Amino acid sequence: MPHLHLETTADLAENGDIPEILDALLAAFSQIETVRPPTIKAYHTLRSVWTVGEGHPEGFGHLQVSVLAGRPVELRQKMADAMMAVMKECFAESLSAGEVAVTVEVREMDPATYRA
Repeated sequence: MPHLHLETTADLAENGDIPEILDALLAAFSQIETVRPPTIKAYHTLRSVWTVGEGHPEGFGHLQVSVLAGRPVELRQKMADAMMAVMKECFAESLSAGEVAVTVEVREMDPATYRA
């Protein structure tokens, strides 16, 4: 039931590699304790209209990781760190050119209201 939702702006060179990026994110997330790999869903949304504040790189890549509530904060931090490492690796070309900012957020889903 974990969800890996990657959002990118349409100007990134790496957009042609999205299937491979999703595979890399899924593979790394599968290695984290308490995660059951068959339950992971990884998907992408392309943003064709966006704006950013002055001084911010033109593009962005944002990964929202949603997991059921109840994991300790240390484990959620480990999840964020692992996903950030993959994001930096996968978007290295745009990062080195100063064309993208990458971010990761781990959110908790309420098991009382989540349905699968």
